[in-house]
Amino acid sequence: MPHLTLRDVPEELHGWLKQQALAHRRSLNQEVITQLDALRQKPATEADPAARLARIRQIAQRSASLPVQDARSEADILGLSAEGIPQA
Repeated sequence: MPHLTLRDVPEELHGWLKQQALAHRRSLNQEVITQLDALRQKPATEADPAARLARIRQIAQRSASLPVQDARSEADILGLSAEGIPQA
């Protein structure tokens, strides 16, 4: 299996990778491989900001056209008083 050596890794990135490895119960090496593999498998649209924004707008338009399932007002759903204060 090929080997890869990383040099001059920024301290902040190294710390984050160590935290992620600990949280996922993986070695630092396994975490780096997992993160790189996940990045490789992401669809191209997620990497391109313009395509991502277009996808978000498409989802928003589709969501806006959905029928209303709850006739209550937003304030009622959120439990707000007439003054906009949350009710306990």
